[in-house]
Amino acid sequence: MGIKKKTLAITAAAALTVATAVPALALENEFHGMFRLLGVVSNFDGSTTGEGFYIPDNKDKKAPTATYFEQRARLMYIAKANDDLKLVTHFEIDSRWGDNAYTTLRNHGGAIGADTVNIETKSVYLDFNVPNSGINVKAGIQPYNDSFKGILFDSDMAGVRASKTFGSLDTSLGWFRFADMGQINKTAWDMIALDTKYAVSKDLKVGASYYMINDDGSEQDWLQKTNAWNFYMQKGNTNITHTAGVNGEATFGPVTVDGFLVYQFGNLEAPVNRHVSAFAGNVGARAQVGRGTARTEFLYVSGDKGDQQGSTTNAFQSIFDESGYYSGNMQLLFRDAYAMTTDNAFVYSANNRDQGVIAGFLGYDLPITSKLSASANAGFAAVAKENVNKPVNLSSGQRNSSNYLGTELNASVDYKVYDNMTASVRGAYVILGDYYKGVAAGGEDPNNPYMTSVMLNYAF
Repeated sequence: MGIKKKTLAITAAAALTVATAVPALALENEFHGMFRLLGVVSNFDGSTTGEGFYIPDNKDKKAPTATYFEQRARLMYIAKANDDLKLVTHFEIDSRWGDNAYTTLRNHGGAIGADTVNIETKSVYLDFNVPNSGINVKAGIQPYNDSFKGILFDSDMAGVRASKTFGSLDTSLGWFRFADMGQINKTAWDMIALDTKYAVSKDLKVGASYYMINDDGSEQDWLQKTNAWNFYMQKGNTNITHTAGVNGEATFGPVTVDGFLVYQFGNLEAPVNRHVSAFAGNVGARAQVGRGTARTEFLYVSGDKGDQQGSTTNAFQSIFDESGYYSGNMQLLFRDAYAMTTDNAFVYSANNRDQGVIAGFLGYDLPITSKLSASANAGFAAVAKENVNKPVNLSSGQRNSSNYLGTELNASVDYKVYDNMTASVRGAYVILGDYYKGVAAGGEDPNNPYMTSVMLNYAF
């Protein structure tokens, strides 16, 4: 065979090999994401701390008004090998206009010049079905929230979670690692999570969940690791907690009712050894009323007197910055679902600085046209148990008798510019309760907080 014929044969064989290999290597590529731009005028953020709580204590009663713009982009790429196997990746880029430039720092890069390395990893995990078992597994850094509307945790976390359906029963079991000192120290903060949900009928679903969160670290351990130490402080020095509860949802004609009841027990190791005995409950309802949907929610989370003298604390231990109750549709009283790098609230976590919370909400969503809709909400909040975190009335030198935090009124109008882009105008105002009476500088009452905002949301 001549050189030309040999070359032609080799080329043909190589082409055939590639052609047969392509089906095995073929991937279905999916791209999703969102972009949000939020412009805010508010006097609220000037009276908060870096922890996110509204604290006007001993500050000028007239909090400064701030005007700022924030943006967030989320990019998701899914590499799907087949119906049983895919890799999910999810990234985020945040910044506030004018914040910084030419740096390597998350949540920055909005100043002139930009040129900042600031991409964040939200999720990277394998999602696959175990052959011939009916079991789905998610392994890696993944989004996961509790079955109690986020009062314990609502975050991205590294771990493994297996799910399986048995007829009308959905079950899942997971193990997650929140923080780790490394192989030599063998100090870690882990969670075991068990969730179940049973469909009694098409109109009734009930569930039960259990979460064990165990921390092997001491204060000295976490001081050596900045991020883990941050977690440690935020979660309230918890050594081990067991959180168990039930939840349900039932539909009665045009009305749907849901809620949960949860009990928490365990041990705190610092600042003094104490047992945990805490609980929380919620009930919510929604119904078609006229052309729109009416909503209502009630939430109770137990608190503690905070003197650290007894052997038991009744303060519910939530994971501070990685939890949030959004069902009341509040913008200031509770964490705003649309908040980005600036994220503050009266009740920033269900623990609420060991005070717990009593809260109720009413809302109404109205579709006006195919493109235009509106929503209005009202909510109130009070601490469940006053403690040393309650501010002092600077005129009387005593803490006020009232535990009432305030009442929020808010509204939004949304216009669908395109099928996947919505423009919104929002406003919120809080009438402060007597919990804050006389706590501003000079024994004055702080001015009522407000926030107005415009927002663009694009999703693809």
